[in-house]
Amino acid sequence: MAYGVDADQVFGKPSWLDSDFYDIEAKPEEGVKLSRDELKPRLQNLLAERFHLAAHFETKMVRGYALVAARGGPKLQPTKGDHFPGFRINSVPGDLEGFNWSMPYLAAMLQHVTSLPVADRTGIPGSYDIKLEFAPELEQDSTLPSLFTALRETLGLELKAQQVPMQVLVIDHIDRVPVAN
Repeated sequence: MAYGVDADQVFGKPSWLDSDFYDIEAKPEEGVKLSRDELKPRLQNLLAERFHLAAHFETKMVRGYALVAARGGPKLQPTKGDHFPGFRINSVPGDLEGFNWSMPYLAAMLQHVTSLPVADRTGIPGSYDIKLEFAPELEQDSTLPSLFTALRETLGLELKAQQVPMQVLVIDHIDRVPVAN
């Protein structure tokens, strides 16, 4: 959370980092409410002070997908309205719906569905309203198409397996025992 990365985006971590757990209590000054973005640098400072954490960002090429236009071109619906990008949370896996999405935003949402990094390589500018229904990966009796088929048939886009860049956090140093207050 402190660096805005998922656990699989942390490299160079010692083996104990996945098995040792710590309780950390920290509060902002009285009356101060922090957003997630305002909290990040404070957490980074806490980790540096208490655990002597030293880390840096790198871009690594990893297995993932490139989002590209399919043969025949995209079939995208330009967004209707001037509103903040949003999505509808669906209780049914395999239902992806949003409005005012750019292609990089769609790629980020597809990353959650595929559990692999997705890089936007469409070159398509603008924002679009997206509705995509597909069979969840583990659901074999579904009448819905796979994610790959639904993307191609509904949006005119494809996911191509390839190495893609992913920003990762590389741990240079971390102490196992924290410094007390």
